[in-house]
Amino acid sequence: MKEEGKLRLVEAPPLIEIKNLTKTFETVTALDDVSLTVPEGRIIGLLGPNGGGKTTLLKILAGLCCDYRGEVKVCGHRPGAVTKAQVSYLPDKIGVPDTLMVGEIIKIYRTFFEDFDEERCREMLNIFEIKETDTAKEMSKGVIDKLQVSLLMSRKAKLYLLDEPIAGVDIEARDHVLDVILERFTPKSTMIIVTHMVREIERLFDSVIVLKKGKINAFEESDAIRMRYGSLEEGLKEIFRGEK
Repeated sequence: MKEEGKLRLVEAPPLIEIKNLTKTFETVTALDDVSLTVPEGRIIGLLGPNGGGKTTLLKILAGLCCDYRGEVKVCGHRPGAVTKAQVSYLPDKIGVPDTLMVGEIIKIYRTFFEDFDEERCREMLNIFEIKETDTAKEMSKGVIDKLQVSLLMSRKAKLYLLDEPIAGVDIEARDHVLDVILERFTPKSTMIIVTHMVREIERLFDSVIVLKKGKINAFEESDAIRMRYGSLEEGLKEIFRGEK
């Protein structure tokens, strides 16, 4: 018999759904039976020792690596042509042409990404004191990182994937870059950041995923780890050593 007076709430589907994901490179298993569900509105640190599978996972979510086993969905779809319009990816290596002027790169982004906000990009470039006549070959690694962050955060994406976004940025400018990232983040999106610079970036993280040897060792709220270990960095050290 139908119950009266009750409202059934239908939850929105998660932004990321991963089931039994395995990715191997010849004899090396980069990701080993990974299952993961990520909602929207989160900034997540993807952390772990070198070789843990972090960059491989980002490339799969970005639709750049397709030969894997298991099920991966971003915004309800397998990563590929459809999801690339909803994903903004910053690789760990330089991803902009080094001979083009910044103004020319902006035109390319405007052409390829409908969600690209040209005005927002120019605002960030002004903040970072980057001129549209500059080229990447004239820039330091830190300035290139600022340029790439400006391009990445000028898209109105659902999923932002950042692989070591401030690795080349000098100490004095790091907080400035992180503030810009946080200010441009929308609660309807999700951001995953790979970094080894936990102390510098941890204030952004709602939660952290720890990948070690291709497996998830932890997926927890940042505050829960801080309460248990005194600080996020100390907690991660214990998790890396195998103690949860």
